[in-house]
Amino acid sequence: MKTRSFLAFDISPKVKLALGKLIADFARKEKGVKWIPAENLHITMKFFGDVEEELLLGDISKEISKITEASSQMKIGCSGLGVFPNWKYPKIVWAGFTGDVEPVLNLKDALEEALSKFRLKKDERAFRLHLTIGRAKELSSSSVLMKLINELGPIEFGSVVIDHLTLYKSVLTKEGSIYTALKTFQLNK
Repeated sequence: MKTRSFLAFDISPKVKLALGKLIADFARKEKGVKWIPAENLHITMKFFGDVEEELLLGDISKEISKITEASSQMKIGCSGLGVFPNWKYPKIVWAGFTGDVEPVLNLKDALEEALSKFRLKKDERAFRLHLTIGRAKELSSSSVLMKLINELGPIEFGSVVIDHLTLYKSVLTKEGSIYTALKTFQLNK
């Protein structure tokens, strides 16, 4: 059976709470955005798409384990807001990360290299360490939301300790995605 899945690291409860409050405030003021529920916030390190569950929990998980066992825990800050692809045509609203992000990028590269031998869905876009908090179909640079983001200026949400990665199953529904943890991969202390 094929399973839609991805590998991610989770956001600390403190950061989820801070972002959840901001999202709730934004949602009251800007209706043209589909906001991500705080409990679903995570950073996708690798999206697999639909993969045979046996392969996912077998050989792919073995490769992920090799990488995570050779990697140390990391701590980064979550701060700032921005949009993709640009301020003129905002489609994705995101929170950023600060601090020593290089080890996170190196972990991403190591995962990509180790998993390249499998025929997995490949994302051609460059990896940008960010946390998607909302998706807009039509939003202008002069919208209420864009004004709010500019008025907020630098904003801190807290720190995130990356001590494990989680393999998630993703089921799409009309109400939004439902994520179920399939397996956890610990990083070294």
